[in-house]
Amino acid sequence: MMQTLIQNLSSLPFFGSAWFGILAMVIVGSSWCLIGLVMGDAPKRGIEPSLVQLFGNSFSVAASIVIMFATGSVPECSWWITFATCGAYVVAGMMNFFMLQIMAYAMQRGPNGIIWAIIQSALIFPFLGGVIFFGVELTFARTVGILLLLAALILFGAAKENSNARGNWRLPAFICLAICAVQQNIQTAPSYYEEARAVGSIVRSLSAAGGGLVGAIFYNLARLNAERKEQFRRNIFNPILWKYIGALQFFNLLFAYTLFYPGMNAMADAGLGGMCYPMMVGSCIISFTLSSIWILKEKLRPLQAAALGICVSGLVLLCIPLR
Repeated sequence: MMQTLIQNLSSLPFFGSAWFGILAMVIVGSSWCLIGLVMGDAPKRGIEPSLVQLFGNSFSVAASIVIMFATGSVPECSWWITFATCGAYVVAGMMNFFMLQIMAYAMQRGPNGIIWAIIQSALIFPFLGGVIFFGVELTFARTVGILLLLAALILFGAAKENSNARGNWRLPAFICLAICAVQQNIQTAPSYYEEARAVGSIVRSLSAAGGGLVGAIFYNLARLNAERKEQFRRNIFNPILWKYIGALQFFNLLFAYTLFYPGMNAMADAGLGGMCYPMMVGSCIISFTLSSIWILKEKLRPLQAAALGICVSGLVLLCIPLR
């Protein structure tokens, strides 16, 4: 049974250590570049990005429910702990969906690199939340690491800046920043509590996907009109949509069950919970830059190369010293 396997692995010294948490955060963060590649490519192929999330979350919810009952992964803790923990992930999933829609709106009107840098700067907030509320140790190395990651974001934004702004993009970009600041803290918080860790990664994944699905349903119903219905009919029979969904959900479910939530638990256990999102965002930046070079055949500009080096340095500093 999957849940038994996860529990058995968690009992091994490495899988409960900070090093496992760091490895998990790096792998999960690196996989996020696939989301960026899909969301960037979907409109070019006539696919509405919100439908990728709608059907993707539907699949994730259905798969998680089946796996949960098939593996006996129903939480054994009190109903109140289960409700509070799942509720946190539902809210985080909904916030993430709407943030992506607002981000897409902003990127259609302004410099994508700067907008990306503004939004990703939210990584500082779960770190500060961990320091203020959960006792994450603010060492000199970690402080420098965070500052280096922020510097890398600024350089990436400057390197990709263009002059094709076509409207007010700053307000929606900063709204996304605010949403991310809250959402990332909500997503991280349950791992700090021993009781909440009794809610397994399968149930957590189900809750987060459920929140995203609810957001997608409300979003698409609010925009439903004749043109939208026609787009829906065209997309649902387009095999490219299902290729996107299959690729995203395979890694999303696999990593959520085995790496994302178990990794956050291990990090929080080692007093490093505030490092989770900075590590994942930094890894995402690196993987997306390399994907742009190798897959999209984009040239690596000097500022991008400098930002990549600074980003790697920041991640290294975040990893030391460990307990």
